[in-house]
Order: sequence, then C-alpha cells, then structure tokens
Amino acid sequence: MAVVINLSRGHTGESWGFRLAGGTDFGQQLCVKKVAPNTPAAGQLHPGDAILGIGGSNTGQLTHMQAHQLIKSAGNFLQLTLLKHAFAEPTDIRPKGPVKFTPWKQ
Repeated sequence: MAVVINLSRGHTGESWGFRLAGGTDFGQQLCVKKVAPNTPAAGQLHPGDAILGIGGSNTGQLTHMQAHQLIKSAGNFLQLTLLKHAFAEPTDIRPKGPVKFTPWKQ
C-alpha cells in the first residue's frame, strides 16, 4: 500500500538526506538507496522504499536525472509517495569466500 510522506527542511542549502537509485534509464524502479542520520529523511525514508511519486508527478516514466531535478526543485517542502520496503535493503556485493582465480602476469 502506498503512503505519502511530507518532508521539510530549514533552507534549500540543507540536504534532504537520502540517496536515490534507479530510473527508466537504469531499467529500475526509483527507490531510496541510503538515508543519512540527522536529516529530514531520517526516520521517514528507509533503504528499499520505492518512490512512486514526487510531488504530484508519477515517477513511472522518469529518468534518474528527471527525478533528481524534481526533488531538487521542490524548495523546502517535499512530498513523496512511497511503497515502503518494496525492495530488500542494498547489501555488500563484494565477493565472499576464497579467491577462485589468480591474476594473470606476463
């Protein structure tokens, strides 16, 4: 179920405090990648939340940069429509276990 979150900040120089991932140019749903502590987004947004709307705009056909520009132009009040915990939180993608190959040297 979609929820509407309203964020506010003191001035436009203050960060909203979240990283955006995805967009049509990446072939992925826009979502929250990371949330910084002690920011307007902290406690409201979580990694893995799908962003369905920014203000009154549906994000289904937005590129990453178009979504970024909508967020940037929101002023001091930002309304997001989210599908909470739609995706698993990003994990560390570094390989685990023993190295299965050795670098080739000339």
